[in-house]
Amino acid sequence: MVYFSQTLVTFEWKRIILKAEEILKKYWGFESFRKDQGAIVESAINGHDTLALLPTGGGKSICYQVPGIARDGVCIVISPLIALMEDQVKALKQKGLKAYAINSGMSRREIDIILDNAKFGEVDFLYVSPERLKTDLFIARFKQMKVGLIAIDEAHCISQWGHDFRPPYLSIHELREIHPTVPFIAVTATATERVRADISEYLKLKEPNYFEGGFARPNIAYEVYKVENKHAALLKACKLFKGSTGIVYCQTRRSTKDVAKILIANGFSAGVYHGGLSGKERSNKLDLWLSNRIKVIVATNAFGMGIDKPDVRFVLHHELPNNLEAYFQEAGRAGRDGKAARTMAFYHDQDLQKMKDQLEAQFPPVDFIKSVYRALCNHFSIAIGSGENESYGLDIKHFISKYNFDPIRVYNALKILELNGTIVLNESVFHPTKAKFIIENKTLYSFQLKNEKYDPLISILSRSFPGIFSYYYPIDETKIANKLSISLKELKDQLSYLEKHGVLDISWQSELPQVVLLHERLPDDYMRIDKSVYDTRKTVAHDKLDGLLKYVSKPICRSILLLEYFGQEGKPCGVCDICKAEKHSDYSSSELIEAIQTILEEKESSFDEIKDELKVKDVDQLQKTLSWMIDESIILMKEGNLLKIK
Repeated sequence: MVYFSQTLVTFEWKRIILKAEEILKKYWGFESFRKDQGAIVESAINGHDTLALLPTGGGKSICYQVPGIARDGVCIVISPLIALMEDQVKALKQKGLKAYAINSGMSRREIDIILDNAKFGEVDFLYVSPERLKTDLFIARFKQMKVGLIAIDEAHCISQWGHDFRPPYLSIHELREIHPTVPFIAVTATATERVRADISEYLKLKEPNYFEGGFARPNIAYEVYKVENKHAALLKACKLFKGSTGIVYCQTRRSTKDVAKILIANGFSAGVYHGGLSGKERSNKLDLWLSNRIKVIVATNAFGMGIDKPDVRFVLHHELPNNLEAYFQEAGRAGRDGKAARTMAFYHDQDLQKMKDQLEAQFPPVDFIKSVYRALCNHFSIAIGSGENESYGLDIKHFISKYNFDPIRVYNALKILELNGTIVLNESVFHPTKAKFIIENKTLYSFQLKNEKYDPLISILSRSFPGIFSYYYPIDETKIANKLSISLKELKDQLSYLEKHGVLDISWQSELPQVVLLHERLPDDYMRIDKSVYDTRKTVAHDKLDGLLKYVSKPICRSILLLEYFGQEGKPCGVCDICKAEKHSDYSSSELIEAIQTILEEKESSFDEIKDELKVKDVDQLQKTLSWMIDESIILMKEGNLLKIK
């Protein structure tokens, strides 16, 4: 055993942090790390397996990107979200770093070129979707790469008890068999104690250093209100924040449109954002909001991942998500500048019942799930024994119409097939047309002489994108068509001609969700839905909805409840709706619960009798507390009176 003096260890730690801070300053412009970031970065640079749990907005990506630069070799980043991967790759490239992503929306040739460059040390960061890790193409190149660090983003996806389980994550540990000395760093924003244990176990982390940032956000007021008219409540809330930047979250595309119309009609600067918009529309709406030309963005949960706008003063929930992880992430997009911010969620009893009904619909019968799998394979003309690791663009509307399926049941069946490890369903992401010359300059020149019509297009491509002979470059077809003074159709015809004659390799624009078959198509009799996966996910979904419903109804400080859910201790925040009600009352929530129990131990009483005996000033607080106690089966309502359940 080797012992080091404390002086040497301190010196070494300072040297590492100094190097890390130089990288931070050079590429991000920050003078120092945020709380917890420095120690996480040091652990990863030193080659230790590292598990970091940081809340939304805690700067998780820097925790692996700085070590990724500091350590020699390519940094492999595994992420399940194509949009987030592409955002991070774009941001790293803008900093002058060589970053690329491979995912299911790319051609085999495009992936091959990126992997080759990674093999030869020409890549700093390689983002990979988890299903690509097991392909023969990736494994062959990965064996030949010099790898400095493997980062697992959204690490909670490895656990069946997490809110977003992805079966391909379970194979990540196999990378260790190829590069056993390369450290892992796993990061996530939302993980309960059980999920954290799963991350360590399934990634096979070796004596990991564990870091957990405090989830408390004292500058945020978490507020939940039961209302009769949610539109009126939203309008009233928006008037409170008139002129400030905010987000309104809805659970459906239709709701986003309805809410935005109401806000705009009442003079608010608002825009809609959801997965059904084209890539160009989503990008435009995001730019307008980020630049404060739109103050309020009304969005589904498609909005927010990787977006770090510090001056969001309010987040409103027109409808609640069905788990606290999603709620905490969405609410946590407020107040990232550390200044006071408010989050308000509005609901009525019908909403809660609807959420329970929708939960049952998430788990359609197994026979129906199998019929969707069979229809999917037929739709893509996949023969039995083929299709493994192939990617297909799915026009869901056309698919549903073709097979006369119910849209909600189909979507839920696809999600079960994903949980079963049968497919991966990637979100709808805009993939621009990408092109690469696949012939040498000399041959290209000869082609131009013989095909003068295509010379202007070839000249624009070769001059505008100097690296287009080595890499695939995204091309703006509208801009190029305008430069050539031709129609968009004519440009596409010319590009197709160049592709057909072996001049260009083109990956055409697509906005369709991508379906990846993880296994060859199985005969109908061999297709199995793993009962344990199905039942476990159903249990998890029920548990998570129960957790959210308790959060909504329990008359305890919202911040305390959130922290308890994630295994941390909290203290009254003083700014949530519960704490504010307590300030106007003679009782805290816990004192009121205890006082009610004391009264009902002696005799059953009516609401008015309890109110008068306790001299309660805040009637709303008493009503909420009694409703929660009834829901939790602590007390019972019988013939107009309340009594304690023995």
